[in-house]
Amino acid sequence: MKEDKLFVIFSLAVLSCFLLSFQLPVTNGTVHSTFGEPRPDHFHNGVDISSIDKKVYPVKEGNLVFAWDRALFPLEQYPGVGNYCILEHNKKEKSLYVHLENNIHLKPVYALTDNIAFMGNTGRSYGIHLHYAILINCTISVNPFTVLPPIDDKKTPVIEAVYIKVGDSYTRLREGGNIRLTKHHPLAIQCIDAIQRNERCGVFALKVILNNVTVTDVRFDAIKLDNKNKLTIQGLPFENLYDSKGNYLITNVSYNPGINNLTVIAEDFAGNQTSQSISFNVVLDFNK
Repeated sequence: MKEDKLFVIFSLAVLSCFLLSFQLPVTNGTVHSTFGEPRPDHFHNGVDISSIDKKVYPVKEGNLVFAWDRALFPLEQYPGVGNYCILEHNKKEKSLYVHLENNIHLKPVYALTDNIAFMGNTGRSYGIHLHYAILINCTISVNPFTVLPPIDDKKTPVIEAVYIKVGDSYTRLREGGNIRLTKHHPLAIQCIDAIQRNERCGVFALKVILNNVTVTDVRFDAIKLDNKNKLTIQGLPFENLYDSKGNYLITNVSYNPGINNLTVIAEDFAGNQTSQSISFNVVLDFNK
């Protein structure tokens, strides 16, 4: 896991050298979903955004390397991503634009001011928006917020609830509460971030400290394909980061008999941070 983190940090450092040439793909956009959020069985590998004029621009000057447009393939069904195109910016960097309206403005080379297409509702989509992603070497999907100009965000994340997950059951932890356990069950944290309105987006970083031990310290800055052909964030696969309800899952926990002290710290991509501390009593009954 340490090697994965160092590789991603190095890749992001290299990519940041090109930061000045990146731009947001829309004008006056509203973010609806962020990078690394859970979907039923996979990570969300980009950002969902909408704008009033619906125009989509390249995040950086680039060459068109692939496009799928139902206007060109009228007898084909839309793939899950709908109409989409991929631009190549250099040998390492590519950007992906998904759920576009029919009739992509196909060009061999796109300047920053070129309108690629209009955002649409094609493929598996919940409404008119653009899903965009940034890729390095086709094996790392980078959180666009780490390399693109910032979006105004003054709202802090909200930690809505912390649970101990026992099988399919959830017991909410409350200050001064008591709980009996027959094993060290994982924690499940319900945490969301609003950006501009009342969105329920994922956070950028999550740190969990139990009895002065850091049990989770994850930053959702990149998704990497590991040597087992599995997508991971900081070496952790999807099922080790989320439960079936979309809560953040903390598996590396060990409770003390008696009083336990838990602190959860959540941070968004703009640096807004919130924390919650809970003290609770645990009775360990491993004989059952």
